[in-house]
Amino acid sequence: MNGLEQVKAALSAALERAGIAAQAAFSPGWVRSYSQPVVAVGLRQGESRGGALSSYLGQRTDPDTQLCQEVYGMRLELTLSLDIYCPPRDGTAGCDSVLEALHQIILEGLPSGLKPMELKWEEAAWDKDTAMFLRRGSLACSAYFVAAASEDGLLLSDFILKGVVTK
Repeated sequence: MNGLEQVKAALSAALERAGIAAQAAFSPGWVRSYSQPVVAVGLRQGESRGGALSSYLGQRTDPDTQLCQEVYGMRLELTLSLDIYCPPRDGTAGCDSVLEALHQIILEGLPSGLKPMELKWEEAAWDKDTAMFLRRGSLACSAYFVAAASEDGLLLSDFILKGVVTK
């Protein structure tokens, strides 16, 4: 899974743990299958900072093999879309409730590799295409990834979002 997909999956998982439905990727008409509020997690813009070989972080001991590994880092600067869709029965108040929960998640429930900087949102309005209320939002954040070099130091493992358990 690439870096952007890891970030979207981690944010979607944090929303789901808080009881908020989240959809990381969607096709036309997807939102009609939801009878409760749902947040569409996507990308508004992004930028990669620092390549692997120029981002040497140090060494660590692999707990499984007890071998010393060189560790490298990468940073992505992202603005994620967090569009809140609410069914008509919930109205704009449903969008407000989800936004409040989203604030809590950003303060307390993100992996350590995601550093939020700014959450912006628009006024909730009726979206005729989905027949739901919609409040468009965005989260500017930094995402930090780490990768370990192979034993011979020639090959890097996949970059993993810091703070995400992979086993």
